[in-house]
Amino acid sequence: MGKALALGTEDLGAIAALALGSAQVNGMDVSYTGLKSALRESVAKDPLDALVVTVLGGSFLFYLAEKDENPKCATYWDALVYVSTCLSVGYADIFARTDAGKAIATAIMTVGPAMAAKALDAPSAQQDEDAKKALAVQQAMVDKLDAILVELRKSRATA
Repeated sequence: MGKALALGTEDLGAIAALALGSAQVNGMDVSYTGLKSALRESVAKDPLDALVVTVLGGSFLFYLAEKDENPKCATYWDALVYVSTCLSVGYADIFARTDAGKAIATAIMTVGPAMAAKALDAPSAQQDEDAKKALAVQQAMVDKLDAILVELRKSRATA
């Protein structure tokens, strides 16, 4: 069995500082807010790509965490089945047994369903382009309606 996760006061302080503050590692903002923003941006940039990376990477990490402690997770494919089910109904006959496996599963179960729901959405660049096209069509309609209104006012003034 895996060892129990024991957090000391200094660990909790570091977690609180990370959640509340701003920390830079190699020029990257690794604060809670920074990590949250980075996750949102990567999912918006290409939702399907983000999901594939989450499933394949999460499966690899889950396999590494569980392979020696969990007989139900004997292969990468076992981990892949488990992680992919964490994205929706959560059905599998595999359960995390190690603290690391539980943490990985928790993270995937927390954000995975939302990522899966967005998987077939267009990447943000395409959404931006579509929004610009829709806005141009709407502006053309408003311009046409304004021109009609001007003509109606002219005809009313002459009548």
